Amino acid sequence: MRSGTQQATIAVAVLQRRAICESAHGNYHTAQQLFGAALRGLGPRGPTRRHLLLWNELGMVCKYLGKFDAAQGFYLRALRHAGRCFQGLDLDSFLADIYHNLGGLNHSRRRFARGAQFARKGIALRRKSARGALPLASDLVALAANLDGLRRFRQSERLYRQALPAYRRYYGSVHPETSLILRNLAAVYQRTGRLRQAESLYRTALRIRRRKLGEHHPDTAFFLNNLGTLLLAQQDFHAASSCFREALEILQSSFGRRHYAAVVISRNLQALKLLAERKK
Repeated sequence: MRSGTQQATIAVAVLQRRAICESAHGNYHTAQQLFGAALRGLGPRGPTRRHLLLWNELGMVCKYLGKFDAAQGFYLRALRHAGRCFQGLDLDSFLADIYHNLGGLNHSRRRFARGAQFARKGIALRRKSARGALPLASDLVALAANLDGLRRFRQSERLYRQALPAYRRYYGSVHPETSLILRNLAAVYQRTGRLRQAESLYRTALRIRRRKLGEHHPDTAFFLNNLGTLLLAQQDFHAASSCFREALEILQSSFGRRHYAAVVISRNLQALKLLAERKK
């Protein structure tokens, strides 16, 4: 017969697995509630490793929900206590995860210089922890995204290309994670004037997302917005409008009208309308 402590531990683990599953399906509000319930199930003692892992997961969910301050708070709390809960290579690996996520959070906040600093810290720690090629490739992608924001396109493209083989080996060519690098490479092509190559990669990445995550997953909406911006730059107003409207419908259904990405896409639609009127 299991003790009360064992039962509580199992219950927390079940909640955590459910939350991770909900997050993978784009149900971030539900995931946030489940992670919060798991934290409450740990009781007043702590922090423990489980607390830190849950804080990290909550940070990622809050980022997707546009709750950037809350995400940063969870990451920094985990960072503050990491030395008490992890040691050796486990500590290096966990810190690399946190710095990676802080790099991604600052990218979402358009604080690219700060994001690049965090991403570089993550890369240095990941190389010490020696946990395989894929985690390091993921860190390179985080740095590349911030370098793209800083308009250091040559370095960004080089890092994406360096990371892509590891993603293809681990995930395969038709996987949401691989499609993320294709989308990011397409963005670099777009910014450097290679619009035909950019459109081809955007469409390939979007096709993978639709197939693997579904038509109504929030990440599908982000990819639709990317393709829409390219079509807008090419003055294909009808096709751009179709992408923006579909993306906006998905995001408003998932997050509501005030989500930061929904606001951005609404602005894209307004800009498109003005451009189309000027062309008449």
